[in-house]
Amino acid sequence: MLNKITTSTYIRWVLLLVIAVTDIYVVKNPTLQVLIFFLPPIFALLHSFNYFGKKNTLVMFLIIIVVSFAAEYLGVHTGKIFGLYYYNPSPKVNGFLISGVPPLITLSYISIAYTSYVLARVVLGKLGRLSGISLASVAIVGAMVTTLWDMTFDPIASYVHNIYTWYAGGAYFGVPFRNFTGWFLESLVFFLIINVYLFSFSKNKDYSPKPSSLFLGEAVFLVAANAFSTIYHEFFRPTEVQQAMALIAIFALGTPIVIATFKLLDKSK
Repeated sequence: MLNKITTSTYIRWVLLLVIAVTDIYVVKNPTLQVLIFFLPPIFALLHSFNYFGKKNTLVMFLIIIVVSFAAEYLGVHTGKIFGLYYYNPSPKVNGFLISGVPPLITLSYISIAYTSYVLARVVLGKLGRLSGISLASVAIVGAMVTTLWDMTFDPIASYVHNIYTWYAGGAYFGVPFRNFTGWFLESLVFFLIINVYLFSFSKNKDYSPKPSSLFLGEAVFLVAANAFSTIYHEFFRPTEVQQAMALIAIFALGTPIVIATFKLLDKSK
């Protein structure tokens, strides 16, 4: 039930609090790091089960996995989507690679894409079954949020943590312009496919009863926790790049978070 506090609600909030705390206080133990890495996609899975139903959730997440992995594969081997780059082959950094792409990257896509999608629905006030122009509007806003998210961490992920390397650098703190247009287009594609799927195969009962502000706030909280983590870790760093990421997390990614928060507060009255 989306309007009642259940055991599932408590489990999701425990996950969110652990994610928020470990975003701030970084865990050094390798085993715990792996477990913590899985928490955001697990939260997204549980939240989506309650929002869209299990069948729809599995289809939606499969769409995200297939499109994102295909985009990463083409990106690594052609450079035509995100620009020329390669993933660090060290198992300690990215785990194992399949054709140059770490499969674990798809788990990050799931949590980022799902929470951005819910955030877009909240911002636009499109919480139920989509139709007409909302099929496109939710996809566009969702893709913009995922791109903003990437703008807060890509230079840090590549040049500080060495998760991947850009061959020729780029205009955005060493990251090419094409990377962000690629993120937007990739996200737009899987959000459009998801919306068309839900419009064609989901039923009105999949969205009833209407989700409460508390339930929707869980997804908004996860986006906010990640933004705050960037602000906390980068704002007082000595380099301009790291400080810039904190500013973007505050004023760029922070904008849809604040809008969604006030909408939910107003909705709860």
